Amino acid sequence: MTITTTTLDTADSNLVLGETLRPLLTHAMGSAVEVFDTSGPAEAGPPPHRHPWEEIYVVLSGQLEVTVDGSARIVGPGGAAHVPSNTVHSYRNVTDVHFLTITTQGDAAAFFFEVASEVEMNPPDIAGVVRVAASHDIEFVM
Repeated sequence: MTITTTTLDTADSNLVLGETLRPLLTHAMGSAVEVFDTSGPAEAGPPPHRHPWEEIYVVLSGQLEVTVDGSARIVGPGGAAHVPSNTVHSYRNVTDVHFLTITTQGDAAAFFFEVASEVEMNPPDIAGVVRVAASHDIEFVM
């Protein structure tokens, strides 16, 4: 067995809906989980959606408001929030925020890469995001 290492300096930088997601560990690297270094300005974050994988957000700095099934909580530095698979959820950056996004089965890395490379983000082409999301079993709930 070999060890897989990645640094922020060598990780891809994917701009998705105003946030930067850098994959530190992905399924393509042989891992059962995916880990992303995530950062963004206040008020950024995805709209309500669901997907077949679990997510965990670990806040390193700033504040993140996480909403799961209509219940919202603010998570600060050192805090974590868990989102079960197939659960409607969203989050909003209350302040500039830096956090880790950890996902289970599914392929979040492929989704983030495809959106960042194929969909206009300034301003965001929401129809394009929804199209790519559907091909990755992600459903936006508007």
